[in-house]
Parts: sequence; C-alpha cells; structure tokens
Amino acid sequence: MFRIEKEKTVFNDHIVIQQSVITDNKGQEFSRLYIKREDAAVVLIVNVETNKVVLTRQFRCAISSKTQEQILEIVAGKVDNNEDPLTTAIRETEEETGYRIQPGNIIPVLSCFTSPGYSSERFFLYYATVSAADKVSGGGGLKSENEYIKVVEMDIEEFREQVSNRKIQDAKTYIAGLYLMSL
Repeated sequence: MFRIEKEKTVFNDHIVIQQSVITDNKGQEFSRLYIKREDAAVVLIVNVETNKVVLTRQFRCAISSKTQEQILEIVAGKVDNNEDPLTTAIRETEEETGYRIQPGNIIPVLSCFTSPGYSSERFFLYYATVSAADKVSGGGGLKSENEYIKVVEMDIEEFREQVSNRKIQDAKTYIAGLYLMSL
C-alpha cells in the first residue's frame, strides 16, 4: 500500500507541477513529480449530412521539435471549475468548429487518464452528430486564448483509412477513430 504523506507545488505558471512524498508498504519514503491538470472534454463530431468527420489543426508547441506539421485532432478543451464535462464538450465544439451541438445529439463514449505516469489529466470522450443547420460561426477558437484553429472536414472513409494506417498522431483522436470504426 502506498500513501501520500505530503504534497507541495514546485512550479505554477499555466502548468502546475506537484511534488509528492510517498511512503511504501515497508515504510520507505520516495518522491514523485507530476503535472496537476484539469480534466478535458474531447468530442468526435460527424456531420451526418456531408458524411464527414469534423477535425481541427492548430500549432502545438510541445510537439513542434518532433513534427513540423500541425496534426489532426478532435475537439478538446479543459473542463472549467464547477463545469460538467458535457457542458465543456458542447462549449468547446462551438468555439473551435462553429457547430452548436443540439441536445440529444451527443453521447458519452468513455473517460480515461491521458498519461497517468506523470499527469492527473483525464479526458471525457463524446460522440456528437451535427448538420449544416448547426453551423453558427466559423469557429477557430478564442483569440483571447491564442487559439488559431483551422477546421478540417474529412470524409468518414478517409478518416477511417488514416486510423487504420496509423497516420493519426494524436492519441485521443486515434481512440475516437477506433470508436467510429466500431459503429
């Protein structure tokens, strides 16, 4: 049995790094660092009229030294304090893609931890359907958050092919693609 004896914040500037002192079942202490992150809502969106998956592309600083391209992703955003993940999913979809999801057109798929070895973040994956009538803006994210998002609508079959051929580089998008392939 492991027990966290104490924790302290060692870094806090947009990302929070916590240090924990842990005691194992033999009474020995050791330390672990982890990133304390809010949960996130992520949404796989399908336009049922055009038979397309609605995806995003944006600059991701953390991976820019490993890839020059802006990878394809499903909609994602952090869950604000006291906000339900479903509310976050609907809000983020409109901010990023311009589609307003109608109640009843979104279902929960799963929740899971993104990288439990060093991050507390958990994402809640949803599947949503939209139509042309649900397009209320151009999307693109919030300028106040320095989001410069390009909306990409891809034929479902092309998306499935990219998942099958392991061309999707983002884990949440790959998992969502596997879910879509099971439908």
